[in-house]
Amino acid sequence: MSMKKCVVLACVSFETAMIVEPAVSYGADEIHLFHYIRDPDSDNGRIYEEFYDEVCAQIRDKLPKVTIIEHKESAIYDFQLMFRDILRTIAEIRERPARNKDETLAGPDAEILINASAGTSEFSAAAIIASMMSEGVNSFTVGTREFTIKNEDIKTLYYKGGKPVGLTEHTHAPRVIPNFSIEKPEENQVLALRTYHDMLQESKSISASKVIQRLKDEGIWQYSATPNENRTSIKQKETMYYQRHYLGVWLENGWVEKPAGYGKYRLTENGIVVIKTFYAE
Repeated sequence: MSMKKCVVLACVSFETAMIVEPAVSYGADEIHLFHYIRDPDSDNGRIYEEFYDEVCAQIRDKLPKVTIIEHKESAIYDFQLMFRDILRTIAEIRERPARNKDETLAGPDAEILINASAGTSEFSAAAIIASMMSEGVNSFTVGTREFTIKNEDIKTLYYKGGKPVGLTEHTHAPRVIPNFSIEKPEENQVLALRTYHDMLQESKSISASKVIQRLKDEGIWQYSATPNENRTSIKQKETMYYQRHYLGVWLENGWVEKPAGYGKYRLTENGIVVIKTFYAE
């Protein structure tokens, strides 16, 4: 039985470690490298090519069995093109046959990770939006631990006429990024999840009835149960509503989990991010 493989997508411009080290950290089996050279015969073109070649060399040295797939047809500074190509790449992977004759390629169930730190800002924006719109795809960021430029060299390289300028001296006209609708999580769900997390932090003993009462006390509970002919008690109805409307939704969204040997649900890393990000006072 083949194990699920890891696929990494990254953009190459003027970075090496920013692409290579995360790929190695994740143990990538397949890596898609997006780069673009407008004029290969120019000095700039040759520099870009050297960076790409070096990235490939380092990846092959540290991940000898990795499959590298090159994407060089589209300009990496064009958001629409990067967004299109990332979505196309994700779709191509997901549409592969489960039993692929080419064992060097990942299967349709592969874990897909997109590097949102390396390359152009257009690629980064496209990476984050594409990952949010694609099931089973995550984007990641990576910080710099050590810079190649030392503090004493900053003024020489990034100042002009004694004033700070940075890497860019002049820009092209700005281009608006197309607007895509990404819905925020439902407020009541997030507030209830935050309350549940608070209760986990406060007590080792937690039950549906205790959570329900706490939600009522905090004005979050929105369900009003009434008796019916089946003689289902109000308490039973409230418990079923809590399990379906709250716990079930949290599980479906990947906000909570119940690890093996753990008696109650706890928040996942995504769940913690949700309660710290949305509707926070």
